[in-house]
Amino acid sequence: MNKINSYQKLSVIFVIILLGTIFHYKYVNEFPSHIHAWAQADRYALSIGFVNNNLNFFKPETFVYNHQFPYDWQVPSSKTITAVDFPIHDYIPAIFMKTTGVIQPWFFRVYVLLYSFIGLYFLFQLAFFITKNFYKSLFAVIFAATSPVFVYYQSGMLPTIPSLANAIIGLFFYVKYFKNNTNKYFNLSILFLTLATLSRSTFAIPLIAVLGLEFLRIFKHSDIKIKSKIIPVLLSFGSIFFYILYNNYLRNKYGSIFLNHLMPPSNFEHAFEIIKTVKEKWLTSYFSNIHYVVFAVLIVLSIIFFFTYRKKQKDNKLQLNILMLTSIILIGDILFFIVMMRQFPNHDYYFLDTFYITFILLTIIVLSVIPDIKYKYGNFIYIALIAAFILPVAKNIYGLQKQKRFSGYWDRVQTTIDNFKGSDKFLDSLGVTDKAKILVIDAYAPNIPFILMNRKGYVVMTTKRKNIETALQWDYDYLVIQNDFFVSDIYSKYPEILSQIKKTGDNGSIYVCKKSKDTVNQSLDDFIGLSKLTPVFSATINYDTIVNSQYWLNVQDTCGIAFSGNKSGILRKDMPFGITYKTKTLSALIEKNRTLRFSSYFMQDSIQDCKIIISISQDGNGVFYKSYSLKDFMKNTNSWEHVEFTCRIPKISSDNYEFALYLWNTDKAELLIDNFGFDLF
Repeated sequence: MNKINSYQKLSVIFVIILLGTIFHYKYVNEFPSHIHAWAQADRYALSIGFVNNNLNFFKPETFVYNHQFPYDWQVPSSKTITAVDFPIHDYIPAIFMKTTGVIQPWFFRVYVLLYSFIGLYFLFQLAFFITKNFYKSLFAVIFAATSPVFVYYQSGMLPTIPSLANAIIGLFFYVKYFKNNTNKYFNLSILFLTLATLSRSTFAIPLIAVLGLEFLRIFKHSDIKIKSKIIPVLLSFGSIFFYILYNNYLRNKYGSIFLNHLMPPSNFEHAFEIIKTVKEKWLTSYFSNIHYVVFAVLIVLSIIFFFTYRKKQKDNKLQLNILMLTSIILIGDILFFIVMMRQFPNHDYYFLDTFYITFILLTIIVLSVIPDIKYKYGNFIYIALIAAFILPVAKNIYGLQKQKRFSGYWDRVQTTIDNFKGSDKFLDSLGVTDKAKILVIDAYAPNIPFILMNRKGYVVMTTKRKNIETALQWDYDYLVIQNDFFVSDIYSKYPEILSQIKKTGDNGSIYVCKKSKDTVNQSLDDFIGLSKLTPVFSATINYDTIVNSQYWLNVQDTCGIAFSGNKSGILRKDMPFGITYKTKTLSALIEKNRTLRFSSYFMQDSIQDCKIIISISQDGNGVFYKSYSLKDFMKNTNSWEHVEFTCRIPKISSDNYEFALYLWNTDKAELLIDNFGFDLF
């Protein structure tokens, strides 16, 4: 097979679109959430920023006035402009949003998905140039298109997928240049590799590899002319260099929310720890076990056939050049991995930026070494082998897509999204204009609250006392706090905040407040709205009276030191769990959502961590879990300290449930306890 007919081209396009549709139709309008929601929300915010600044490409902005770099969110700016790598893949969706007036995630996701289709089709063309076999090339595309990490970001909002597609297109044109020795293909190769590098700097690796290989070829072959290549190479390097200069200008003047510095390991021991973590955490996300097994089989077969039929094989310069190109890219990948190693444990998509292309190129090379099946029913054998691969892999990917989006009580990104949904209309109802500057304390992901509020503002990313105290002095119009995290993450660190703010609105998910010029006299119950409510259920143990052992477990008491009365509870170092309240018959939880207020007094001679856990299981499955660290509340030793917080408890939908509130002695702490209990409102 030396040419691809129209039927084969349509077949490849059909397979690419079919796989993309199966994997993504459910999620195409999904708000940035789940894995790397922070990074994806930042890119979505860039697109909305272009819509809001009338498509000014050279003033990229998000919703946040204080930037992560270089001041770690500590210094507010007068602009939300940010330095960022060439944001063409955020700009194009913005054009459609601006034109239609519809600001929805699907514009962005569909753009990236379509770009991935183009990249996969050019990958097929690239594979066919090397293997000269339709079915091998189709398999290479399916192999690449079913990488779990590729699929997850295939309709995401990061520039990785479009940049990857551009890099593949650039490599295709370079291979075509090999075959035809036509300068226009070399120029197109440099163009697309440059575009890939501009928007995702890691793709400088294949660009440099191409130029390095071409230099070696020019050095070796005097008939290859260098003059025709000078201008496209200069234009490539010039455009990259000048955008770097402009980006540095933006960074120096406005700051940035995007990383721009190297993150190598501290030492060899640290490097080995990182490699181990990456292997355990991401290896089967890069490719599935089936991929690795198939790749290993192909490697073995290619070695066998290479040495068995070595004399019969023709000298294939294209294969050798591709192998050399792949080797250079691999060296670049390894060097990048070393200098950015600390990013890999937490960023699975860095694999797409680096080793993914190398892995796919190696797959194509080994496929090209294996002889074609030339039997009468060879085509059916190819189809059967491809089907045997794609069916279990596609089923696995479909399940992984759902699994990666599973959200539970631990997912603070999803909690933040849920809390801020509809917040734009809620703020409108309070008379907060869309020009108002909002301070969000404990935003968790910086742009998510502001996208949903449709307003700009400042964020406090780490709720340290100093950070909260400093941010309250900034120039903002309103302060917005998530109800769920106010007591545990903000009030516990900076209780003085109650004397400085007045609440102007509360929809059960967020508090909307204003900074008060005068000192405000209010209690915690006043602020959160419990002072005028009567508890529907209360349970407290003071250790001086007999308790109901049906509900109270792990009751250990001691005499001599007590906050009130004669006795107090004790948690010893050898006790994994302390005082526990457990019930299956708390009817108040079945009726509606509740607010739980926990209150207790603790004393320690040294502050060691112990967690207060609230959990609910339903029909044997955990449906709610909250963990509060005691060291976040206790500041002193050898004196009684009051620990109090509130949290929302979801309505129980089944009679088969269990509610538990208990101490989990994570750090083998030893402490005294008194007046331990909770109220439900």
